Amino acid sequence: MANQFVILAVVVIVTLVNFMMWSGTNYGSNVSSASRAGNPSLISFGNPFDNPSNRSLTEIENNMQEIKQKLESEMEILKALKAGQQGPGESFEAHFEKMKNFSTSQVDLRKRTLASIYKNEQYYLLYGALGPEVFCPEKVRVGTVGDGGKWVCNPWKTPKDSVMISLGLNNLITFEEEWQKITNNVNVLYGYDAAEQSEETKKTYAAIRGTPKKATISVGTDAARFKYTIEDLMKESNITNVEILKIDIEGAELTCLIPFLEKFQVCQIYLEVHGGAQEHADLLRQIAHLNYRIFSYEINGWAMGACEYSFIHESCVDKYGAMRIANFLDFKA
Repeated sequence: MANQFVILAVVVIVTLVNFMMWSGTNYGSNVSSASRAGNPSLISFGNPFDNPSNRSLTEIENNMQEIKQKLESEMEILKALKAGQQGPGESFEAHFEKMKNFSTSQVDLRKRTLASIYKNEQYYLLYGALGPEVFCPEKVRVGTVGDGGKWVCNPWKTPKDSVMISLGLNNLITFEEEWQKITNNVNVLYGYDAAEQSEETKKTYAAIRGTPKKATISVGTDAARFKYTIEDLMKESNITNVEILKIDIEGAELTCLIPFLEKFQVCQIYLEVHGGAQEHADLLRQIAHLNYRIFSYEINGWAMGACEYSFIHESCVDKYGAMRIANFLDFKA
């Protein structure tokens, strides 16, 4: 698909260039053929009101025929691309394989760099060693521009009526609103936040198939204090499978996420991590050892200690049309 867009762009550019060349030759230029031959760089533009009938009809027809032949040739290329008949080295697959091989050659260095992080100030090592382990052609950013938006992999492939859990709402549900809009309300939503959400938020959330609840995510459940594990929240709502897990719980992810992922498999995780570089690296390593692959990351513009990470489980890569590159987050501590 990417190659087709490139070729289509070439078609448009070539057509415009040829048209301008033809226009300059036949309708705008007062330089004779002999002058051009003697000085190719000499170009001047004549009176736009010159009578075009003074130009050679044969010359005009020849130019038009040349443009027509080029367009036909380029259309044949497009047809060949659509039919999967690309020549050697022209296919997307060939370019992807080249990129994949290069990325694979960097795996050992990335692992060594991440394993060497021992201070929370070493963000330069953390972010410099990161990269996608999976390529998602339909990767898009859903939600607001700025805080609240998440990079996701092909939301249009999400199974109908599957569950999305959002941990941390903060009366900001633009992500969920846009997600449901572009997927035609494909998911059933469950949202949790330490604070009670406004009536307006509750109303909007309910309109997009969402159920909000006041709950602080914790390592243990104490319902009287509105503290819950992720697992117990699932049990309370009779949730057995989670397709999408979105998390922004201001540091609680460091202690509460892994126990949940050790028991439940999620297809995609959109996670904001808060903490030092060593804490980030350690959590990423644990997630990777549970067969989740990073496909995007975005450093928070307000603080180096906060970063958005997007993961897809190994078993869901094909389902969402993604492509494996190379794994490096599963380094040894």
